[in-house]
Amino acid sequence: MNSPRHPSRPNPVHTYNNGQPYQTARGRFADRSPVENAISKGHSILRGRPDTAEFLATVKRELKIRKYAGTSISNYMSALKGLLTWFGNSPNRITIEDVRNYLEVLVDGGASSAHLSVNLCAIRTAFDKFCCRDVTLGLATPRQKKRQPVILSTEEVKRILNSAPSKTSRLAIGIMYAAGLRNSELCKLKVHDLDFDRNTIRVSQGKGASDRLVMLPVAFSATLKRMCTDLNSNDWLFPSLDHRNDRHMSPRTLQRWVATAAELAGISKRVTPHSFRHAFATHLLENGTDIRFIQKLLGHQRLETTTIYTHVAKLQTNSITSPLDTLSSSDHATQTVPSTTENVDPVGSLRIGIAMNDDKQQADVSLAILGPTGVEQAVLSGTRVFVDARKWIQIEIPSAEDWLPQLQTLPQTQSARIQSPQFFETLRREISKRFLESIPTPPSG
Repeated sequence: MNSPRHPSRPNPVHTYNNGQPYQTARGRFADRSPVENAISKGHSILRGRPDTAEFLATVKRELKIRKYAGTSISNYMSALKGLLTWFGNSPNRITIEDVRNYLEVLVDGGASSAHLSVNLCAIRTAFDKFCCRDVTLGLATPRQKKRQPVILSTEEVKRILNSAPSKTSRLAIGIMYAAGLRNSELCKLKVHDLDFDRNTIRVSQGKGASDRLVMLPVAFSATLKRMCTDLNSNDWLFPSLDHRNDRHMSPRTLQRWVATAAELAGISKRVTPHSFRHAFATHLLENGTDIRFIQKLLGHQRLETTTIYTHVAKLQTNSITSPLDTLSSSDHATQTVPSTTENVDPVGSLRIGIAMNDDKQQADVSLAILGPTGVEQAVLSGTRVFVDARKWIQIEIPSAEDWLPQLQTLPQTQSARIQSPQFFETLRREISKRFLESIPTPPSG
């Protein structure tokens, strides 16, 4: 499928944007033992002007030969079919402008960065790496949104385990959390993968076509031994629920178990099977486990993938305190509030009374002014507090002129203090706090 080139023009240099040559398209973790094509990297898998069907069949065959994962082959072929359907012409006529226009159509249609990346990788692999066309030169991989995983606390994990709908589902969720397994890795566990003497679980051919060892939870050791008594070494630990021979449990079944357990436990977070893998890594990191050891347990190829959990791990240093906690610890909700501000001599006390109305969404506030000896000297009424339509707390405080008759009966120092801006700020803060404490908490669930 090589396009004709002018004799005087040099052959193109097939490189990425950073100037490095294309890597050999063979699958990231492909087995290197099969027979490989010894022809130079510039060799195209297609010649002439193939039609769409021939092009797709040849690319799919090449992906299989080079040991691409089944999901990668499926995603790549779907992306190429979408491009060629939109193009509506022979594959050999596609140019870099056609590719850019197609990607723009995807963006305008609301495609995510991940979807664009899959399409770009599929086009680059099929046309540039396999056919030496250079139709993606200058196109960079779209930026991905950086999201932090939602982490379950230890108490939430315990509640989910206690709410599991069956013993089998509780065992599956517990092993997934205790060993940090992926959904598919748990479903594909076999009896011979469990080593009770060394308390290890062998994850066979996990993501990246690699094996690894993880810890076997001691809490489930006795249960697992009983399960394996009547099973052969090559049997699935979690067989298909449809009782089909030689089939393991579907990952979709595990997803339903987790969703049901989380709902029964009253967890409002979005919980998936992968949430327990996130919790496993984060809780190990919070307990002081070395991050490189966590990397090996999770089966990550790059340490940078594991370091995401350092951003969500809970701080364990007692010397670090939230500034809000500092404010809360110094602010005691006593019934009697001194009517003073910082660095001002006290002149008396203020007693706040909250009278909730029947709807529990508004209240009348009375302010009793007490002298230095605790004797009530005046009562200031007319203050109202309520919840508005936006669920905000609104406070209506009369002006100092409305309280003038009561203020005239007070000593000059108390009267001046009540008319100061600091008094009204203290009043606003205390009324809001006590009104919120008086509002009944709605029942959960």
